[in-house]
Amino acid sequence: MEEPEKNPHYEARKAGTASRENKGKMIPVRVTEQEHAQIKANAILAGLSVSEYLRRLGTGHQVKARFEKEEKRNLQGIGTNLNQLAAYANKGFFNEKPLLAVLDQLKKVLQS
Repeated sequence: MEEPEKNPHYEARKAGTASRENKGKMIPVRVTEQEHAQIKANAILAGLSVSEYLRRLGTGHQVKARFEKEEKRNLQGIGTNLNQLAAYANKGFFNEKPLLAVLDQLKKVLQS
């Protein structure tokens, strides 16, 4: 197993752990479904929670993706393909069971 100091993904996770101070103030923000999905995807790419991601952006900190450019491009391509599949599924072009099998395979690939 790699030492934590040499693993770039460890640093992203470490940076994403917010200090344990009481964060009692909330800022409600209304967004569209598409904006929510984009914000959530960006937070995941940065290895942060949505709250921590938005907190950093709002306080002027630079947020870097924890993935290399090629990995990010591949993930964005997968996301685009999933959105296209979802659109076809909503139009009734897919049977649910084969689509779920494809999604299960995709999860296995992303977890390895």
